[in-house]
Amino acid sequence: MSFTISRQIFTSVIVLGTILLGGCDKDTIKSNFSSPIKPAAKFDERQFDSYYGMPPGASGYNDKGPLVKRTVTRTKGVLKGTAPKRYKVRKGDTMWDIANKFLKNPWFWPEIWDKNQRITNPHLIYPGDVLYIYSGPRQVRGKDTVTIKDHMKPQIRVERTGGVGEPISTLAPFLAFPRIMNEGEIDNAPYLVKGQDTNMLMISDKNIYIKNFRGKPMERYAVFSKGKEIVDPENGQKLGFEVNFGSHIQIEKVGPISTAKLLNMKREVRVGNRLLNMVNQEQNLKAPMLIPRQKVRGSVMSLYDADLISGKGMIITINKGKRDGIKPGYMLGVYKPSYMTIDPYPTAKKGYGSLTDKVRIPPERAATAVVYNVTDRFSYALITKSDQEVRNGYKIGNP
Repeated sequence: MSFTISRQIFTSVIVLGTILLGGCDKDTIKSNFSSPIKPAAKFDERQFDSYYGMPPGASGYNDKGPLVKRTVTRTKGVLKGTAPKRYKVRKGDTMWDIANKFLKNPWFWPEIWDKNQRITNPHLIYPGDVLYIYSGPRQVRGKDTVTIKDHMKPQIRVERTGGVGEPISTLAPFLAFPRIMNEGEIDNAPYLVKGQDTNMLMISDKNIYIKNFRGKPMERYAVFSKGKEIVDPENGQKLGFEVNFGSHIQIEKVGPISTAKLLNMKREVRVGNRLLNMVNQEQNLKAPMLIPRQKVRGSVMSLYDADLISGKGMIITINKGKRDGIKPGYMLGVYKPSYMTIDPYPTAKKGYGSLTDKVRIPPERAATAVVYNVTDRFSYALITKSDQEVRNGYKIGNP
């Protein structure tokens, strides 16, 4: 205690001596000992609000006409002039890459998939596979088509007559349906205790054994695993835990330990995974893609199947839902928030890298996403285009 007091007295004497030797008067001395240090003013993010996009009518849109300003281009057919009749898949190819190479609009990639019905999953194509790009007369000189481009440069074919775009079902091969549940709901769900001929990882079309099942034979359920906790970055509210879909199952026999069969595995299924009622998403997938007419502001609070960054074709969870006016099909912009960087020429001439000489970089658009699954408090969206990586905490706005 005495050491602490002596140290404080010693520090005060040093400061006082420095002031006196510098020729300061009593007012200066008083201000040095009594004036508190003023905290830096808190930055108000609202000054950058317009950077996060505006709804139709707020940024040059005409509310009395279509939902967006459009440019209409008529072209002949859907194929590029270089499109071959057949294409041999090379290493690294995806269905999107092939469509982008030979179609005038890559979002018509289902046109190629439709001509190659032997491929059951468009994500699974292999080097050496031969794809039919078109059949019959060459479509380059075929029937005229209309390409509509949004003033905000959307990355998918959204706007049609009346301002309504393609249904979400055109994106179905890229979608996943994670859910967020509270810990009590997860703990009370039936769970897997054993798999046929295996101890940990389950095998498709094999029997599995379930404890605490209270349903009926022949019913189908989803198998899920408990994922990360989801927290709203704007208010710190804990919403629950994300559960990740693994497979569908069909119940064969019901008892103290019920028997089921694994179907349509999407990822590994393990002992301890739990059962969840299946949700019919058909109605959501019928919703048309469109630009929201109201102002949208929110945050990315989770990256599905990713820890640090996401990009095109990946899924994000946003902290806005039905109560905020979000609907399936809404196109949204994803924005990198403003941040501070060092001013290389500080005004105070304190040298490069001074902590007191920084400038704020405004927000910038990082990606475009389409909402496809909405709950009361949060929503899931698919990133359809990304100019840079998407991270937790990035902002959601109008496109």
